[in-house]
Amino acid sequence: MADQESDSRGEARQSFFAKQLLIGAAKTAFQQLSAMLKNVTIYPESHPFLLSLAQKLAGTISGLLVDRKEVAFYLVAGELFFETHSVPIDQSLALLMEQFTSRDVGGIIFRPGLTTAELVKLAILMNREPETMAAEGGIIAAAAREHISHIDLHHGLLVDKKTGGTVKESKKRTTELFLDAVEAVKEMVHGVHLDKALNMRKLNTVVQTMVDNVLDNRDALMGLTSLKMYDEYTFVHSVNTSILAISLGTFLSFEKPQIAVLGVAAMLHDIGKVRVPLEIINKPGKLTDEEWEVVRRHPIDGALIASDITGVTKMSIVTAFEHHQHGKQGYPPAEGAVQQHLLSQIVSLADAYEALTAARVYYSAQMPPDQAIRILMKKRNISFNPVLVKAFVNMVGIFPIGTLLKLQTGEVGLVVHQTRDLLRPRVLLLTKFDGSEKSEAEVSLLETSGGSYKRSVLGTIDPNAAKIDVKKYLA
Repeated sequence: MADQESDSRGEARQSFFAKQLLIGAAKTAFQQLSAMLKNVTIYPESHPFLLSLAQKLAGTISGLLVDRKEVAFYLVAGELFFETHSVPIDQSLALLMEQFTSRDVGGIIFRPGLTTAELVKLAILMNREPETMAAEGGIIAAAAREHISHIDLHHGLLVDKKTGGTVKESKKRTTELFLDAVEAVKEMVHGVHLDKALNMRKLNTVVQTMVDNVLDNRDALMGLTSLKMYDEYTFVHSVNTSILAISLGTFLSFEKPQIAVLGVAAMLHDIGKVRVPLEIINKPGKLTDEEWEVVRRHPIDGALIASDITGVTKMSIVTAFEHHQHGKQGYPPAEGAVQQHLLSQIVSLADAYEALTAARVYYSAQMPPDQAIRILMKKRNISFNPVLVKAFVNMVGIFPIGTLLKLQTGEVGLVVHQTRDLLRPRVLLLTKFDGSEKSEAEVSLLETSGGSYKRSVLGTIDPNAAKIDVKKYLA
């Protein structure tokens, strides 16, 4: 068992770092292309220095072509993507992105057989004036005339009204799925209260759908975890924790069956709280020693309850028991060093973040997401696996979805998607503050003009103090 747990942790760590290495190589390729475009204006195309830059880029592309038929880059609204991976860009690449955009290039694909001569020709074309290029039929036609056969250029990607409608419909389905999940947890909890025979059929079905949804569009479902319905806290907390755990599992490239097991385990992690009286769960003040002892027993009760449910996995039992066994104050107490299962560690992290940002009846205001992230960062290596914390922060961003931002332009932006730059998400600019902006275009804080960012973050805004109903935009 210990060997299996070690193997699981090793696979997750390897998967995460493999993805980071891949993204790093993709960024290197674009940096090398940027260097070529700058130097082709200084040196003749046959100069040894320029050719050495082309050879380095060809070597990087060759490495990325291993096990691939092509190496594809796409530029969308100020962001750079390698296949489906968002690539972090900095100021050094901002001008290169603008060069592509001004020439109506939204995608560039490198194929096997690529030569240094083709790379040099591309660099020369990219430095021609956009107006001149457009008058001659555009850069794609020019590349064909130059016999650049192993590099494909594609026009800029447009988002039309039809696509926007599809996104809205997707959000509608996501909201329905969220509410279905809440109902499934309710049924399970009420069944335990009534000592009814329980089975996992409905909960498994909901979680499988959640996994499919997250794999298709992680941000859409994660955005709903910002909806803190205090009157349904017990149920919504379990669903939100499951969404966050599933999302982290996909971010770490777990296999789909393993993600589903993780999602169910997260959904049931707090099932033991059905044995804790509501007056203790909802108590606004400090718990007495006797009350705290009741709360500390819920992992044991949870494991016992889960073991009696028909069709439950062993992992759900283990996670229910282990999800609070982290840090010096962890419970239930155990003899010797405690080593949580990897999936229990993920659920613990998701549970902690969700609890920190939760809204309850007796809270005057919930903690801003960015503050919760900073707390998790402080607790890495103390309460939480540092590799998982790093992955979690990379996934949700410094400013998680649903965070209100004050921008240096004086505008207010609501975070709706993450980019690879943790400080520069995609935001919806709010002007009316009544929810009607949902149909308007989003902007990326990665967008540049003249090599400088158009917008930057000055700080966060408390939606309660500002009387802005974030639910109108995320529901």
